Amino acid sequence: MNKPSVIIIGNGSHARMIQELIEEDGNYTIIGVTSNDESATDFYGYPVLGSDSILETYFQKGVKYAAMGIGGFKNNNLRRKVFNYAISIGYQFINLIHSSAVVSKYAKLGQGIVINPNVVVNNEVVLGDNCMLACGSIVSHETILENHVLISAGVVVGGNCTIGEGTLCALGSKIVSGVNIGKNVLVAAGAVVVSNIEDNAKVFGVPAKKKIGTQ
Repeated sequence: MNKPSVIIIGNGSHARMIQELIEEDGNYTIIGVTSNDESATDFYGYPVLGSDSILETYFQKGVKYAAMGIGGFKNNNLRRKVFNYAISIGYQFINLIHSSAVVSKYAKLGQGIVINPNVVVNNEVVLGDNCMLACGSIVSHETILENHVLISAGVVVGGNCTIGEGTLCALGSKIVSGVNIGKNVLVAAGAVVVSNIEDNAKVFGVPAKKKIGTQ
């Protein structure tokens, strides 16, 4: 039986990680990647199909699945934009979960979820669409991650938290239980969030506070 075809969107280092997860998963055939670099022709043995605009052409050819190969270390704006573009065409994003991750059977996952090595997702967690959990991160019980949230490596999110759409929790940050974080927030690397954070804020330090002069 032929495996469904999937296109990886992007050709950077994050896409390389997605490639490996798909190969480990074994349920899809990678037909290529997209890139906005016109000089790119090859991606670790897979063809560069063209820019993101080529997605519509391949959907018309019968390719229905995509994988998000775009990362985001400052914000999730590009990931969200490209995800929504592909969804508007009709693509379905596949979920990728590394074999070493521990994901409760009582967790609820949207589409386009990426869960990397040694991640723990506890019971009653809700992951919205296009969420990415990097290596060694932990999301505790009954926490909600809204769409397009990126959890970086080593982040720990306590129980009964809500993290708003588009928020990025950077490397090694910690969110104590019961905290609500707004939409499009940047939680800086190493920050410890102990109280609620408003939309569009950038917070730094221990305990995490809004940096003067930021929105």
